[in-house]
Amino acid sequence: MAIQLSLREIVKDLKDQHVLEEWRGEWAIAFLFRVPSQLFVWVFLRLGWTPLMVTGLGFVLSLIMPALAVWLPLTLAVWSVVILGALFQILDCADGTLARATGRSSVFGADMDYLVGMFHYICIYASVGLIADRYLETGTFWALMGVVAVAGRLLARLVREQIKKRIGEGPPGPFRMSDLPGAFVSGLSGLIPFGVLAGSYTSWVIVALLVYSVMDIVDAFVPMRHSPYRDL
Repeated sequence: MAIQLSLREIVKDLKDQHVLEEWRGEWAIAFLFRVPSQLFVWVFLRLGWTPLMVTGLGFVLSLIMPALAVWLPLTLAVWSVVILGALFQILDCADGTLARATGRSSVFGADMDYLVGMFHYICIYASVGLIADRYLETGTFWALMGVVAVAGRLLARLVREQIKKRIGEGPPGPFRMSDLPGAFVSGLSGLIPFGVLAGSYTSWVIVALLVYSVMDIVDAFVPMRHSPYRDL
């Protein structure tokens, strides 16, 4: 039986600590996608969908994105990347809210959400590159550069998680003004789908993603300057 919650009850999830933390490093997602995702949750509840079904839908959207970027007429391909990229982010917000609202949070669901999220970034980076290649008639060069960029981002993520295993993860400290530039740059990742709207300049979006990837890797290794790594 579908769980019936009012939209007002669902919106209370915006005050969840996990959601509030998005404003520190994922402001674009919090601002553009988190709020509309609440309406999607309201619909999913009435359809009787589970959080895992929502995650699965996000996986399907990510899977078809590169294909549409290649096969559709260029204008439609551009908008398909924008729309599917935005829809994925909404669904990625919605599945967590749905899990918390229905008490269906699980280790399996969390891990699937994590893996689908990584898969999505591979697809969106490649899709942006494919659009750039179509504008510039460069074969698959920019698509490959996109894959290199996302590989760097995933490496940085794995490094951070490995470091957390060694030093643990305490509660986040207070937000300082000195954190603002880093938080702003970090939050830009939520705008990646809109990069294809740059037209013939989309290749510069890939260049920016490559630079961002290098910065992300360097930042991920910074904690190794401190204990317990410096104790060796």
